[in-house]
Amino acid sequence: MKRAVVFAHYDKQNLVDDYVIYYLKALKEIASEVIFVSCCNVENSEKLDGIASHIIAEPHNEYDFGSYKRGFLYLLPRLDEFDELIFANDSCFGPFHNLTPIFDEMDAKNCDFWGMTKNKFGINKHFRIIEYTQPHVQSYFLVFKKNILMSQFFKDFISNIKHEEIKSDIINKYEIGLTESLVKEGFCYEVYVNAYENVSNIAINKWRQIILEHNMPLMKCSLPRLINKNSTTVEGWQKIVKQVSDYPVELMENNVKRIPYVRKGRHTSPIWLKRFLFDTLAPCPFIVRKISSLIIAKCLPFLRD
Repeated sequence: MKRAVVFAHYDKQNLVDDYVIYYLKALKEIASEVIFVSCCNVENSEKLDGIASHIIAEPHNEYDFGSYKRGFLYLLPRLDEFDELIFANDSCFGPFHNLTPIFDEMDAKNCDFWGMTKNKFGINKHFRIIEYTQPHVQSYFLVFKKNILMSQFFKDFISNIKHEEIKSDIINKYEIGLTESLVKEGFCYEVYVNAYENVSNIAINKWRQIILEHNMPLMKCSLPRLINKNSTTVEGWQKIVKQVSDYPVELMENNVKRIPYVRKGRHTSPIWLKRFLFDTLAPCPFIVRKISSLIIAKCLPFLRD
């Protein structure tokens, strides 16, 4: 099985962080080539020596999908050399486990593409407080098999990615749009962590459970960075990671300390209370979760990390 990885990167300080190097080394174990595409001018690209087969570093304002496009176009002249193409990005810490058994398991499944998780829901592009059923494989980790790579439809879809002003439009057009369009073309997909069908974005709202109970090898960076603290609690995340893996959590801690916008939590409420609250809210309709997060942020800040 010959695989190529297109890895999307962005860093406000123009650096390749050590947690990214760890992730890339793990991907290198299951892929013959890693194409590193950064949406910034990387200042310490020497850290990629011996890991990345090719580096593209240029601001492009097209987010991760713009980086995926650039790496894909670089590989396009010899795409037929590969059995699988992986799109991954730096929005996750990990992996906490060897990726080879995961790929062995997913390669045995009858599917044309797969990801780590899917989200059953999307946000209505006109009424952005309305959520509706729109299943899609989440784009932080996508694997495409050869029949998709060789399809003209896939080549055209990726080649036509462009800048979008609003993040929700990126999700609707490219993340959700890619899954929906491939399915309409007759391709089928699977997900590695197939759980919590009625919970939106399990990578955030059920992060603890999927790591502990479903062998999830990745953790979204936004969690320890306290970006999602109106939606979930991450208190004790180090213990969770250490419980399932020997992954060096100091890589995560150092990154969190380096990110300038991260605010250290005060943990003023008991952890059991926060877990109960957010686990109760997780399966609720989007409008309920949205109102609850606003109330928590404005009126009940002691319930946040």
